[in-house]
Amino acid sequence: MNYYLTKRKKAKRSYFYVNFTDPNDSRKILLSTSVELLRRKIGISSRLPVTREKEAYAIVERAIADGLINLDRDTKNFADYVLDFWDFDRSEYIRRRNQKSPNSIGKDYAMNMLGCFKKHAQPNLPSRLNLHEVTASHIEKVIDTLLDEGRLSNATIKRVVQSMSVPLKEATRKKWVAHNPMDGVEVIANTYQQRGIYTVSEIQKILDYLYIKGTVGVTEQWKTRGPNKTLVERPRLVRIGLKPYLATALAAYTGMRSGEIRALTSEQIRLIDEQFGIISVDRAVNDYAGQKSTKGKRTRKVPLKRTLCELLIKEAEQNPHQGGKMIFWSEKSSTNPVSSSYILNHFYKALDAIGITEEQRLERNIDFHSLRHTFNSNLRGLINEKSLRAVVGHESVEMSDRYTHETDEDVLAVGGVIDDLFKSKTEE
Repeated sequence: MNYYLTKRKKAKRSYFYVNFTDPNDSRKILLSTSVELLRRKIGISSRLPVTREKEAYAIVERAIADGLINLDRDTKNFADYVLDFWDFDRSEYIRRRNQKSPNSIGKDYAMNMLGCFKKHAQPNLPSRLNLHEVTASHIEKVIDTLLDEGRLSNATIKRVVQSMSVPLKEATRKKWVAHNPMDGVEVIANTYQQRGIYTVSEIQKILDYLYIKGTVGVTEQWKTRGPNKTLVERPRLVRIGLKPYLATALAAYTGMRSGEIRALTSEQIRLIDEQFGIISVDRAVNDYAGQKSTKGKRTRKVPLKRTLCELLIKEAEQNPHQGGKMIFWSEKSSTNPVSSSYILNHFYKALDAIGITEEQRLERNIDFHSLRHTFNSNLRGLINEKSLRAVVGHESVEMSDRYTHETDEDVLAVGGVIDDLFKSKTEE
C-alpha cells in the first residue's frame, strides 16, 4: 500500500495522520486517518501521544498487517450523499432521529437545508467530489464564494454550511470518513440586521383597513390583461372576509407566530369573562410539514379581547367542512388552512394602503413577523420578565420548567396591560 504521514495541529498539540493514496494516482487520497486511532484499533490502549515518526510508521505497518486498512470501500458522491441525507421522505438519518426523539427534525427544516445546499453549496463544489475526498478547503471555497458575492447574510451562509456539516458529522460517526473536514473550517460571525417594529398607530390603521376590506370592501388597483397582451392596473372592489384581519389582530394582540395562527381551532379558545378570553397555543402549521407542535414544543396561554374571541369562533362556525373547527379554513382542503401567502399578500396591500411603501418596508425591515416583535417590545418593562416569556413563548431551557404553568389570573393581567397599551397609544 502506498501511504505517507502528515502532522495536523489540533488544540494544544499535533497529531500524526496517515494518508493512503491511489496506486495509479499518488495525488488521490483514498483514506486518511489518525495514527492514534489505528493504535487503538490494533489493541494498544495508551493515552500518551504518538510523538515519534518511527513509532507512527510502526503502528501503520501493524494495522496493514492486521487487515485493518480497507481501501476497497464504496465511494459516495458528496452531493448525492447530502441530497439523500436531507430528503425527508427517504433519509435514513432523519427517520432514525425522529424514532429516537419524535419530531426532532421537521419536514420544513429538512427542506430548508436541502434548498440551501442545492442553491448555494452544490454549484460551488466539484461535481465528481466523493465523500471521503471532502476537505476543509472545499467547504471554505463555498463560504468564500458566497461572501465575495455579497448577496447572502452571514446567518444564511451559516445555514448553507450547516447543510453540509450535519451530514459530514454523521459520516464521521459512521466511519465513512476518517476525520470531519469541518474541524478545520473557521467559524462565521453573525451579521444581525435589527428587525423593525410598527407604531401602535400603524397597527390600528392596518387593522381598520383589513376590517373594512373584509366586511364592506375596498377599492384597490389590480393588474388585469390589457390590449396586445399587456398588463394594466384597474380599480376593483375587493371584499375578502375577515381572515387576514383576524390573523393580523392575533399577531398584534398576542404575539402569536404565523404558523400558530393558521393552525388555530375553536377548541383552543375559552371565554373567561365579559372582557377577555384565553387561547391555548399548543400547535402550529407549516406549508411543508403540515401540523406540528409549537416552536418551543410547549403549550402556552395568551389573553385576547372577548370581542375578537367571538369573531374567531364565528369564523370557525362558517367552516364548510363537516365537523371542521379550524378558524383559518380553506375551501379547497378540509385539513389544511389558508396558505401563509394569502395572509401576507393582503397584509402587504394593507401596508401600502396606509402609506408604507415596499421600499420603506424593506428599509425599515418590517414584515408580518414584526408584529410579534412589536408586541414583545411594547410589553417589555410593563410586565415582569416571567409573564412576558410565558405569553410570548420565549422560555429558555433553564426557565421552561418554572414558567410554563401560568394561572388564568396571570394571563388575564397581561391582557389588561395589552388593552391599556393600545387604548393609551390610540388616544395620544
